[in-house]
Amino acid sequence: MRRTRMTVAATALAGALLAGCGSSDGGGTGREGGSGGSAGAAPVKLAVPPEYDGARGWDQEIDWVSEDADADPVTTDGDTVAYIIRSGNGYVVQARDGATGKVRWTSAPYRTPVIDPDDVNAVQTPRLTTVRQGGRTYIVAWAIGEQPGDALTKSKQVTQITIFAADASGRSVAPLHRVSVPIDARRNQATVRDGGAGLLITWNRTEKHSAVVDMPTGTVRQYDNAGALLPHCSNCWNDSVVAVSPKGPVVTGASGGLDVPGAWSSKDNAPKGLSGEGNGTLVGVRGGMFVAHWRSNDGADAAVWSAHDLQSGRLLASTACDNGTRYDTYSAVMSPNGTYLAFGSVVFDVRSGKALCLAGDTTRRGIEIVALADDGTAYGVTDTETATKPVVELRVSTGSPKALPGGTLAPVATVSGGAVFTRREKGSGLRLSVRKKH
Repeated sequence: MRRTRMTVAATALAGALLAGCGSSDGGGTGREGGSGGSAGAAPVKLAVPPEYDGARGWDQEIDWVSEDADADPVTTDGDTVAYIIRSGNGYVVQARDGATGKVRWTSAPYRTPVIDPDDVNAVQTPRLTTVRQGGRTYIVAWAIGEQPGDALTKSKQVTQITIFAADASGRSVAPLHRVSVPIDARRNQATVRDGGAGLLITWNRTEKHSAVVDMPTGTVRQYDNAGALLPHCSNCWNDSVVAVSPKGPVVTGASGGLDVPGAWSSKDNAPKGLSGEGNGTLVGVRGGMFVAHWRSNDGADAAVWSAHDLQSGRLLASTACDNGTRYDTYSAVMSPNGTYLAFGSVVFDVRSGKALCLAGDTTRRGIEIVALADDGTAYGVTDTETATKPVVELRVSTGSPKALPGGTLAPVATVSGGAVFTRREKGSGLRLSVRKKH
């Protein structure tokens, strides 16, 4: 299975606001200077998995999001949900309690970099990403564009980063930090994502580059020659930083292998029966864990996938699986309580150390997991070529999928007491919905 992504990727899940419950603390109509969103009507009835009530919950419409945008300007960590609404000629971030929908805070308006309409790499909408670092959660608004020059300086391509504390409160909340990171990216060679212990920006021009933004301080550390971090490395010119652990950057080479200099190495943390020498590719980071892909020693078709603790590299669970997911999607999915972790067709129960492979074979379709609940319920879509993919649910403990009725929406995330759904509505933008459990 392959997931289509644009040039610039980010972890973006749907946030929503309370509707139909008499809330008047910010609305979603942009009373903090925002617009481009509306709420307040009773939620529309949705076809959702049977655990949820399709008529009870919260709706939010954001009408400035284009129908063909590849990512939603919203994010959630399972507790706080945040989204972006218009504010004059700029934007506003608003965050709500995931359980009640009550507005926790609304940011001060901010502007994004200038977008060159002829730039094929331009990100046409601002994005949000959730990063947890040092025991605290941060909401990061980001965009890529051009920082105009002046009489003395030239214009330059930048990633603009605006950092908010997820546990902030009040109106017109100022960001903790605002940072512009210069980049020089070729087509399809820039990503912005949760890197673990910080926000990770990577890009490629003549060689690989990366920068890590520290959430508490807003400081930026750039790595233009990641191989220089490794001791006794004679041919590491093409190494790169693919994540950042609490003990330092995670460095990988062109042929694989993972190292946090002075802390841990894939050589010591490979799944049983595999060599970790020059082997191991990091494919996703979530909640202080990462997912890795490994080549089998015997050249078998079924590769090995594993979940690890990011700080120590310790192996948490692994399984052989012919998972056809692209390695560069960085689309790991996690339950809010951190018990379950998934990437493509592989699901890990990191507490029990068990793993489940849902790849297809000659008789069964493959399943891509898109959301995980704290109770071990997984939601996914099958690898049909149809525009609307069938939705399935299963319990991770049993691994037996059940196809849901046609037209059922797959959640994009779960939150306390509910699940988040998103729909693109032709001509009217984006509808975000939270539906409560029965």
